[in-house]
Amino acid sequence: MQRTIVIGNISLDHIHRPGHPPLHQLGGAALHLAAAAARAGLHAAPASAVGDDLSGLRGDPRLPRLDWSLLHHAPEPSAAFTIHYDTTETVTAVDTDYGAARHLTAHALHVIDAHSRMIFHVCCRHPLDAATVLEQLTRRGCAFSLDFHLPSAPQLIPAAAPWLHHATTIFVNAQEHALLSHHTGRPRPCPETVITDGPRPARVLTHHFPPQPVTPAATPTVRQITGAGDTLAGTYLAHRARHLPPAAALDLAVQAATRHTARSPLTLPAPRRAPS
Repeated sequence: MQRTIVIGNISLDHIHRPGHPPLHQLGGAALHLAAAAARAGLHAAPASAVGDDLSGLRGDPRLPRLDWSLLHHAPEPSAAFTIHYDTTETVTAVDTDYGAARHLTAHALHVIDAHSRMIFHVCCRHPLDAATVLEQLTRRGCAFSLDFHLPSAPQLIPAAAPWLHHATTIFVNAQEHALLSHHTGRPRPCPETVITDGPRPARVLTHHFPPQPVTPAATPTVRQITGAGDTLAGTYLAHRARHLPPAAALDLAVQAATRHTARSPLTLPAPRRAPS
C-alpha cells in the first residue's frame, strides 16, 4: 500500500476537563491521525517539526509502527497546547506555544517537493500556512485529503477555500461543515466530505451514494476526547485506501474513534520500549 504523508502538528498537550484532574499527554493531529491509519494497515509517515523534548517518539511502545523518516528536529521546544473543554466535551479555549511547529510550513513544502508522487493528508491547524501548502500540493498534482479544527477553522477554511475542490476527502465536524458550505457555496466541495457531530451520527457526503449515518456506540468510561476526530479520519483513509466503500469505511472509522475515547491517553513521561 502506498505511503501516506501526514502534514501537521505533534505536540505536548495539557488537557483540562471539568471534574477531572489536568492531563499532560502526547498529542497533535498528525500523531493521532497517523497512528490510527497505521493501526488500520496504512503506511503512514508524519511530516512534523518537533524539538528535542520529543526525541523519544520512535521508542514509545504505545505507538504503532510509523514511518518517522520525515520528522524534522528543530532547536526550539515542541509545540505545546493547553486545551480547555466544557461539560459537553466541546473545546472552549486553546492556549498555544508553537515552538518547533513554526518550522512546519517550510518543512512541509520541502517534503512535497521531494515526495510529490506520494499521497498526502493535511491537518489544517495553526501555525501551518495551510493555504500555501494546499496551493503547492495542487500545483504539483498531488493527491491529498485534509481536515480542520474548530478553534482555527474560521480563519483556515476561507483561506483554504480556493483549493478545497482539489481534495479527495475533507473531514469536518458539524460546525466546521457550516463554515465549509458558506465559504465554498456547496455542502460537498470535493468527492467525499465526512461530517462528524460528537456522539451524534456521522455521515459521508459523496457524489454517488446517499449518506448513511453511523451512530457512535456508547462508551461506559470516556478516558480521553482529544484525538477522536483524528482517529476517525486516519482510520477512514486507511480503509478507503483498501477500496472499501465510503459507508463501510465510515462505520469502521466511527468504531475506532469510539475505542480511542475508551483508551488511556498517551500521558507523559512516556514509558521506554523494552530492548529487543
